[in-house]
Amino acid sequence: MKPMTLLRATAVAAILAAAGSAQAQTTTISFDALEHPGFLGSVFHSYSEGGYDFNSSFLGLLGSAHQSNFAYAGSAGLGASLLSTTTLSRTDGAAFSLSSISLADYVSLPGAFNVTFVGHQVGGSTVTQTFSLNGSHTFSDYTFTGFSNLLSATWKEGALHTFQVDNITASVSAVPEPATYGMLLGGLGLLGFLLRRKNAA
Repeated sequence: MKPMTLLRATAVAAILAAAGSAQAQTTTISFDALEHPGFLGSVFHSYSEGGYDFNSSFLGLLGSAHQSNFAYAGSAGLGASLLSTTTLSRTDGAAFSLSSISLADYVSLPGAFNVTFVGHQVGGSTVTQTFSLNGSHTFSDYTFTGFSNLLSATWKEGALHTFQVDNITASVSAVPEPATYGMLLGGLGLLGFLLRRKNAA
């Protein structure tokens, strides 16, 4: 391989390596820590998992049904009191994206109902999406569209219908290591050097 070709290949490899090391980190929030046997349920002030925090607007109370409870939907889920708003955010304050979620009835009157999620984006914009639940105590999967670059996401429980969430798939862009910046700058510098030499020739 010619020296110039080798230098060019090295520069491109450094840039690609730097770009590849800054991929998004994806987390599935499964609420496994809330799995408990018994007929009752748990009530708590906040919940954190995988770098994400959940808080409620009503006295800070969140809940989860135990495995023999009538509201248990096949796995541990996170619910809240009626008319309360639950807020999801990153513990470190970083922007994040949501791609999917599982939803089931929690404590409700019979019948189908709608659930609306609001994403609060960096810069002040919002995005909303409404899902229809059939009122069963079995989790179903739903896909978010456009829920990216979020500072937080919120959802409100109804007066006659409350619901629980599970298996939330969230991602955040990885922060590149200092060595990654070094590779990127080195690769760009090498390409600039090669371009100057070519123009001078």
